[in-house]
Amino acid sequence: MTDMLTTNETNDTIQFSSREQAATLALQLVKLARREICFFGNNIDAVLFDNQAIIDCLSEFARRNHRTSIKFAIHSSTANIQNSHSIIPLAQRLTSSIHIHTSSEQHQDLNQMFLLIDDVAYLHCQLSDSYKGRANLDDRYEVRSLKQTFNEIWNHSVIDSNTRQLNL
Repeated sequence: MTDMLTTNETNDTIQFSSREQAATLALQLVKLARREICFFGNNIDAVLFDNQAIIDCLSEFARRNHRTSIKFAIHSSTANIQNSHSIIPLAQRLTSSIHIHTSSEQHQDLNQMFLLIDDVAYLHCQLSDSYKGRANLDDRYEVRSLKQTFNEIWNHSVIDSNTRQLNL
């Protein structure tokens, strides 16, 4: 992986510019998670989250203990539902650990995508439809900044009723 990605020597920021690199980094980051995984984007990104390896990691993480949390703050789940995204049934089974929220109207114009792992690691694409960005496995300062943005979005979001399982 290191031959595909460029690292900034000063702070180990990894620059990436393809779907494959972004997916590889997302899996690597999720494997590092101990307490919390937060994601923000237009939808639950299929490149990052719709493959068996990441679903297995998320499932294991969510079942690890009752304190683990996976939060998705997205603009819309319509594409995820139409394309039968594999995260939806997992979230429906693990409702106490996996939370999917829809962002409020005030945040709908944000067009970036980021994944935060605990208070340490991140993956960030300035444009959500482009897999060009940066990641870092140990940058608490940047994670703190992105987490403030995430918390602002999360605190004004609502539970995505489209992804909830109906118990009839």
